[in-house]
Amino acid sequence: MERYNLTLNKIWQYVKEINGDVEVAHLPPHGNNIRSTYAREYERTLRLADGLRRLGIGPGDKVATMDWNTIWHFDLYWAVPAMGAILHPLNVRLAPEDLVYIINHAGDKALVYHRDFAPLVEKIRPYLKTVQIYIQISDGAGAVGKDPEIEDVMKSGEPRPFPDLSEDTIATIGYTSGTTGKPKGAYFTHRALTLHTLSSALMFSVARGFARPECAEEVCTFLQLVPMFHVHGWGTPWTFALMGWRQVYPGRFDPNHVVKLIAEERVKSLAGVPTMLYMLLTAPEFPKYVNRIREVKPIFVVGGAALPKELAKRAAEAGFIPRVGYGLTETAPVLTLGYFRPTEKLPQDVEEYYSVLTATGLPIPLVDLAVVDENLNPVPRDGRTMGEIVVKAPWVTPEYLGDPEKTKESFRGGWFRTGDVAVWYPDGRIRIVDRAKDVIKSGGEWISSLQLEDLIATHPAVAQVAVIGVPHEKWGERPVAVVVLKPGAAATEQDIINHLQKFVDAGKIPKWWLPDKVIFVNQLPLTGTGKIDKKVLKEQFRNTLK
Repeated sequence: MERYNLTLNKIWQYVKEINGDVEVAHLPPHGNNIRSTYAREYERTLRLADGLRRLGIGPGDKVATMDWNTIWHFDLYWAVPAMGAILHPLNVRLAPEDLVYIINHAGDKALVYHRDFAPLVEKIRPYLKTVQIYIQISDGAGAVGKDPEIEDVMKSGEPRPFPDLSEDTIATIGYTSGTTGKPKGAYFTHRALTLHTLSSALMFSVARGFARPECAEEVCTFLQLVPMFHVHGWGTPWTFALMGWRQVYPGRFDPNHVVKLIAEERVKSLAGVPTMLYMLLTAPEFPKYVNRIREVKPIFVVGGAALPKELAKRAAEAGFIPRVGYGLTETAPVLTLGYFRPTEKLPQDVEEYYSVLTATGLPIPLVDLAVVDENLNPVPRDGRTMGEIVVKAPWVTPEYLGDPEKTKESFRGGWFRTGDVAVWYPDGRIRIVDRAKDVIKSGGEWISSLQLEDLIATHPAVAQVAVIGVPHEKWGERPVAVVVLKPGAAATEQDIINHLQKFVDAGKIPKWWLPDKVIFVNQLPLTGTGKIDKKVLKEQFRNTLK
């Protein structure tokens, strides 16, 4: 008997056959709404795949995307892997220099981009060594430039069946944000993503705290809020299609528009980083819709950064059901969810309840997770002893693309080392307490403290510098630079910011990486080994931005 291959094609075929009449809606801020169905999009993906073939895209070719959360991005999520090519969503918030590096390192053959990014594409096009095909998504607003438009590519194709693929075929690649050096590439096979989709769908359907009983009797709506360039949009485009949920794609993130969609489209579930949740709760239009949101009670799954207790409480008061998820670029991404055990008694005390709710959660099926010491020995499950989270799962990337050294560092004894420091509780829950690397998480995006330090240190007046992440109500963390000047030298806070602005203008770092504050000190605290002690600085300046 032939081996039965686990592929995304099989899931997409099932969705078409069983959930074909369920709606998929593209409802962007600018209008030009599209209301389609899974069956209709299935045929469009067949045509899109054939159109891409006619342009010269074949098995194993990499197709990069630079898009918002649109229905065309949804189509590409299915069509590219299903034809045997490799989908490569690009993080549009990275600096142009990093995007050029990633595209060249991946060897992308095609770049499909939203018209909003046409100026960026023109800027980097001369430096892209492997891209031969450019396709634009005009989003109903008219194409910019001469590149073919994605709807025309679809029209050029026939609805030919997808090929039979091996489950070991690479389906997608994605890159880390390069917080500890150059971005690293991870890849995922059809088997990996199929199992990830099945496990995620199971937990969203039946896990206590995530399951919506009413959704077994009626079609419920998921809104794709988390950016689709963030680790497969956390897998939700595939997961909620399999579950038979209606999906809404809101285009570019606009808090007022999303709040309106949640109320008017009766959204039952969505996901995003804490900053997105904060921006929804503080959106000027939110009071207008808060009563309708309280009626619907949407589950909001927070990932990408820790969910602060106060934000969770505020969300609950506004009608949301806050939940937590955890994962990494290298893990496709979902490893844990903040669900509750079937027989678990939830704390009656409010503070204790929110401590449980905001913990990093429990592993989902097929994930082996441990918190270990430097010798890979499990730490006590006492909620106090810290260790590094290590994991095994069928959807962990097997290696970093073309980087055997980093692969060796991150994989040990069959475990993937996450670099996240956590405590382990007796019930198996984990809570991340720090990061092994001193990176800063702002609005769900990484900022490299080391890269900022290197650039600030090029200022002629700077002797030493440490960049730390400081708590921020809206963004979770923001960078603060602590600077020691050279003897006799002078510089102001604005001098340092202006110095960094030059690197922004050169495309080396994004503008949102600029520190919120520059603090001048006489000396920096050092550890016993002579390194700058950032823990001391973080404690000393933790209230600087309040």
